[in-house]
Amino acid sequence: MLRGARDNQQKSATRSWNLLVFSVGGRRLAAKTDEVAGISKWEDNFPVSDQTPNVSAMSRDDQAALPVYDLAELLHVRVQGDHLLCLKIKHPRGTMAICIDEEMPVLHTVDLAAIQTYRGMEFPSIGSFSSGLDEIPILSMSQLGRLK
Repeated sequence: MLRGARDNQQKSATRSWNLLVFSVGGRRLAAKTDEVAGISKWEDNFPVSDQTPNVSAMSRDDQAALPVYDLAELLHVRVQGDHLLCLKIKHPRGTMAICIDEEMPVLHTVDLAAIQTYRGMEFPSIGSFSSGLDEIPILSMSQLGRLK
């Protein structure tokens, strides 16, 4: 009997996604929480030459250096605020950093039935969802920086 209850809980848990909603240049975006490695204060970065699209800098994270994916450049916006944040994402090539607006990211749980196809082509996505009047794209963090 207990085993069945646990199985039902696991099935219901897979009917929704936990998302982190953040903004870049005032534009609201989302990422699955299992693709997020952390959030911290944005630190200075240093430019590098790289063949990966939209990666042109490295950021310090304690003793490590993280490649910086310039999502703001890709979206043709500027990050907003005096106290910018660093969104650390899990990528197949290792952890990457994205500079995001100072507005604190918010956790959302979205039912899978509410996920729609995102029709924008400016970045890789795994869908979108509605929040009020906004359509919030869900980025595919593992696909960022890959050539199309």
